[in-house]
Amino acid sequence: MHRVISINQAVATRTIQLENIETGTIDMCFDDSSITTYKDFGFIEIGKEYDCKIVLIGDIICGKCNQSVSCEIVDLNAAIGEKTLVQVGVDEDTYYLPRSGLEECIVGERIEYIYTRKDLVQVNDVIHGDLLTTLW
Repeated sequence: MHRVISINQAVATRTIQLENIETGTIDMCFDDSSITTYKDFGFIEIGKEYDCKIVLIGDIICGKCNQSVSCEIVDLNAAIGEKTLVQVGVDEDTYYLPRSGLEECIVGERIEYIYTRKDLVQVNDVIHGDLLTTLW
């Protein structure tokens, strides 16, 4: 579960700051759900709690660097909507990665991942429109 700390609205997108209630981790997530489908994340409110799923957008790297996170592969076939993603653990937190480049990984394997942003892809039972099609 995550608590919404803040919402920064832009013209068509927004960033949402979430706190993982169990771990205390703060995530700044990108939300463009309002431009992809009629059923979006516009219902969320500051101070309320939601079951959220977050995708890290980036690349696997060889070796460790200051900007990378160490991920443990938890599930290679995690379904969200019509998409199959890779579920990973980063310390005590759960995130999802696109499958591209991870097809040869195995459950329990550790990888170094560097990401440029975190995308909010599911809030409670509402799934981001990009994951409701097989085009992504």
